[in-house]
Amino acid sequence: MNKYLNAKEYDIFSTILHSEEPLNVSQIIEFHPNMTANIVQPSIRKLIKLKLVEVADITLEGNIFSRRFKPTASASNIIQKMFIDDYIHFSMLVPSQSLMSAMIQADNNPEQAMQEIREMEQLLQEYKEKKNAKKE
Repeated sequence: MNKYLNAKEYDIFSTILHSEEPLNVSQIIEFHPNMTANIVQPSIRKLIKLKLVEVADITLEGNIFSRRFKPTASASNIIQKMFIDDYIHFSMLVPSQSLMSAMIQADNNPEQAMQEIREMEQLLQEYKEKKNAKKE
């Protein structure tokens, strides 16, 4: 199974991730009118196999049962692992500085970009301190 998400799978996952309540297929389609159940259902199956979403509950709407989905507790860690894997592969092709620059340039919000730069600086400082402590 391909561990990467295509654009539609990403959109579906993002919708579930940012929803305050678990969503069923019909509700996801309401957010994405260009999608049908035939697109959403296989995407949900893949997201379940990747352990990014899980069944939150089963509801009864009229006389139809439907499953509602929510992100798993480990979804954030799994996405982070996917990103790290991608970063490792791309860093073999493109210098790390270019990758970092692209990440910052992709941010349309200058204030958020500055916050992310400060966070990266903090992470780099902690990493340096940890490495220096091991040398001593």
